[in-house]
Parts: sequence; structure tokens; C-alpha cells
Amino acid sequence: MRFTFRYGIDAPFWVGFFIVIGLGFSLVSLQGLPKSMGGLIFGFYMLLTGLWMFLYSTVIKLKHRYVILKLAQVRAGDQVLDVGTGRGLLAIAAAQLGCKVTAIDRWSQWDLSGNGKEAFKKNAKREEAADIEIVDGDARQLPFAAESFDAVVSNFVIHNIKGAADREQAVREMWRVLRPDGRLVISDIKRVQEYVKILTPLAAHVETKRVFYTFPFSRIVVAYKKCTD
Repeated sequence: MRFTFRYGIDAPFWVGFFIVIGLGFSLVSLQGLPKSMGGLIFGFYMLLTGLWMFLYSTVIKLKHRYVILKLAQVRAGDQVLDVGTGRGLLAIAAAQLGCKVTAIDRWSQWDLSGNGKEAFKKNAKREEAADIEIVDGDARQLPFAAESFDAVVSNFVIHNIKGAADREQAVREMWRVLRPDGRLVISDIKRVQEYVKILTPLAAHVETKRVFYTFPFSRIVVAYKKCTD
């Protein structure tokens, strides 16, 4: 099992919060057993949550990225857009599969530790990924022409956009730049039903997949664009 900090810790504040609070409650409660059993259970739950989130960031998401790319049906030579790329988790894997990849982000440190283009470039070099176009930009206003990509992918990003209208705009932008017969794949921990509602009238077919190895548990939306769009 591969372990690395290379792609950052997702939601680093919350990971640290859960681990610290969990340890604190557990240690204090251990001193007052058996009366403090409730506090001990709560502490263990918080600690487990933080550790599971940490494990996702350092191990699980390295596997999860290939689940997303497989659902996107990417093939060598495909034009692929990674929205909210972070430190390059999906983009680099797609490039290694022979895709022509464009990656875009606003590089929020709150959402991912060590987030930034330099971290992305270092990872691409270490992973020996082919050239990837890295773009500064907003998912709500993608700076690309309509029908530019064979596949558009995004992982744990869109829920961070505040406001349903802005999230809808981001999803519609991702759909706009997708070519006919293309695949849009969004993996997220919440707001997924919003994406399904937006995409259902537009797509030839929309399907969802539940994922229980991430924490929080997540869902993946796969939308297929009609050839006649």
C-alpha cells in the first residue's frame, strides 16, 4: 500500500481538529473511567474520523483517482480537463495514461495543505508525467471554448463553492466545455443531488456511484453527453 504526503492533506484544519479533540477527550476520559465512558466513546469517534480523513489523503485517494478516471473512460490521446486540480492528483494520473491534460484551480490552502502550482509541478516531475497545461482560473468561468474536452473530471471540489447558483454555474461550465459523446465525472462528499438535478435534463444518461472508503463517504456522478448536443 502506497503512502505519501505528495498530494497534500484534504481539509487540513478539520483533520487536525478531529485528531486533537479526539485525543483530548480520550485521554481525559480514561482518567475518569467508568463514569466517563460516554466521553471516551466520543473521543474515539473523533479520533477515528480524523485518522480516516488523514488516511484518505495519504493513501486512499491515490487509488480513488483511478476509479474516477476509469468511470470517465479516458484513453490515450483524449483531451482531459481536471477542475480543481490541487496538487495534480487526477491530472498527473491522466497524463500517465497518455491523455492530453489541462488542469485548472484557484489554489486554496484551506481546502488542501501545500496547495499551489509549484507543488503540482514538483509532483508532475516526480511522477514523470507528460506535459500538462496548468491554468489559474475559476470553475464558474472556465477559460476554454465550448466542446474542448473529451472528458472533464473533478474530485472533492464543487461543494467548496458557496451558493447553489454558483455551484450550478460551475457544473454548467464543465458541461459546456465537454465534447459530444464526452464524459463528465464529479466525485464529491455532498451537494451531489444538486449536480444530478442539473445534469439530468442535459445528458444522454446520468448515473451515480456510492463510495464508502472515503471519509466523509462520497458519491460519484457520471454524465454522458449526447452526440447531437
